[in-house]
Amino acid sequence: MKNVTVGTAGHVDHGKTFLIKALTGMDCDRLKEEKKRGITIENGFADMIYGDYNISVIDVPGHEKFVSNMLAGIGGIDLVLLVIGLDEGVMPQTREHFGILDKLDIPKGIIVYTKRDLVDDPDWIEMVRDDARDLVRGTFMENAPEIEVSSLDGYNIDKLRDLIIENIDDDLLKNSSAFLFRLPVDRVFTIDGFGTVITGTLIEGRVKTGDEIMVYPEKTLTKVRNVQVHNENVDEALAGQRTALNLQGLKKDELRRGSVLAKPGSLETGRMLDVRLEMLRDTDRKILNNARVHFFSGSTESLAKVVLLDRDAAEKSDVCYCQLKLEEDVAVKRNDRFIVRFFSPMITVGGGKILEVTPRKHKRFDEEALEGLRIKDLGSEKEIMDIVLSERSREIPDVTRLALKQRLTLDEAQNILSELVSEKRARALEKGRYIHESFLSRAKECSLEILKDYHENNRMSPGMARAEFRSRLGEKLRLEDNKALDEIIAMMTEEKVVKEASGRVSSFEFGVKRSPEAEKLRNRILGRYRQSVYEMPTVDEILETERDKVNARHLIDSLVDEGELVRLDARYCIDSGAYDKALSMIKEHITDNGKITLAEFRDMIGTSRKYAMAILDHTDRERITAKEGDYRILR
Repeated sequence: MKNVTVGTAGHVDHGKTFLIKALTGMDCDRLKEEKKRGITIENGFADMIYGDYNISVIDVPGHEKFVSNMLAGIGGIDLVLLVIGLDEGVMPQTREHFGILDKLDIPKGIIVYTKRDLVDDPDWIEMVRDDARDLVRGTFMENAPEIEVSSLDGYNIDKLRDLIIENIDDDLLKNSSAFLFRLPVDRVFTIDGFGTVITGTLIEGRVKTGDEIMVYPEKTLTKVRNVQVHNENVDEALAGQRTALNLQGLKKDELRRGSVLAKPGSLETGRMLDVRLEMLRDTDRKILNNARVHFFSGSTESLAKVVLLDRDAAEKSDVCYCQLKLEEDVAVKRNDRFIVRFFSPMITVGGGKILEVTPRKHKRFDEEALEGLRIKDLGSEKEIMDIVLSERSREIPDVTRLALKQRLTLDEAQNILSELVSEKRARALEKGRYIHESFLSRAKECSLEILKDYHENNRMSPGMARAEFRSRLGEKLRLEDNKALDEIIAMMTEEKVVKEASGRVSSFEFGVKRSPEAEKLRNRILGRYRQSVYEMPTVDEILETERDKVNARHLIDSLVDEGELVRLDARYCIDSGAYDKALSMIKEHITDNGKITLAEFRDMIGTSRKYAMAILDHTDRERITAKEGDYRILR
């Protein structure tokens, strides 16, 4: 079976509910107040099986007071029936409802003229149809089929069923990948003996009994106890079906209309959106920069402030890019459609497409930011991945996060990222994480700036301590992930941007150039270590005798890098020749005797316990020897 969702729209009292009853045999008005007043207040739902199609039908309120309810039910439909009563023709809510439909990117529609049994005048009928054609001209319904029906006597109802099937585009049927499961909640209630139940239209993916799912934006975990589709228990519900879920461990007040159910970790939530705003063609209202509006997407509703990025006011028919700053967290995805209504009076003024959830804040009239939004709006998936990765590299995103940002499956995202890597537009890090080539270029620029400054002020130093360099680079890049920084430094080392030796980093071209005076200082320091042999001076003792203490310390570091000295620990260095001789004695003694004690080694080199211990502790750290009790053995 192919699952399809059909929605209605139109002015109050034009016969939407009666039409659905004629099509399906089901009365969608379930509330006492609806029966009493004879109008639809809440969204109603019916279903019918027709051929290979399992069709969910949504009945929306037509009264202007209940447009918010209408918006909660109309999203995610495959085909709309624009209902126009032949007795009245196009009316104000017909226009507002159609303006909403035009901004929701609904694939197809049918114009249904109801109450044919009440109208005999052919001129009047043609005038009504002309008005309807004028309404839809230049929109997705410009060439929509039209049909006159009577729900009272059944005139053309069977033909309408056939017309619905003829106009369903199978290519647009929803993705049923489990990874993409998403169900906006439009009703929450409690059933005695069962607990909390929600209903909604399953707009993506699939869900089955026992699945662990998450309630967004609250990010509450729950499990599915039971699944129903069209009031029947099923093992699994698929995209396009009206679905009821009995949820485990949640109270009714922990969910609400506007909550979204999805796989754990599969949705971003936030209060900032990049969007393309499309104003209605016939609105007489303007949206000024920083104006407050009512925002609707799926079953979600929130107040929002509009930041216009390329103008000071949006008027009728305008299409522009802006950021919406919402007053509460929402759970939406890229390419979701939305509607905005004027703050007061609350009338529909426009809608559009969500381009990114939780974007960076943009400066107004920034051409680079606007070009990025144009790419996110109109670019290919690879072009969009390229710019999203460029903007998000500081977060070191993994493939899962990038897939979610673009509403892709993991395989689709991985294939695009692999292409970008092969084209040298992206770099792959460990654990499936990525950065953009431009971010690596920025890291290279920052590294050379940091090291240039360091080398100019520390000419005798072979380089900056690695830990300090990593910290400084992280500050420049605003990146706190040390693991990622290590990988970036490794890339720069491989590409000969920087070099690293003995725990110090320098620019690749840098080399210590000593003046004759510095050469004398070097020889003096090295002479002291060679003369002392195993009774080494501490670094501080060397520095105490020199006037240029900064360069003296740097020269000690250089002597270590050059292999003239061996650094035993933070206090002691030793002449490398003396160290090699001591190491040979240690290995020879252990080979002959199986072990060596501190006292034995002390006597061998003819010095005191503290110097012998400094050497043996170093060989332990270097994993040459291992301490066992009071003696050492070779590893």
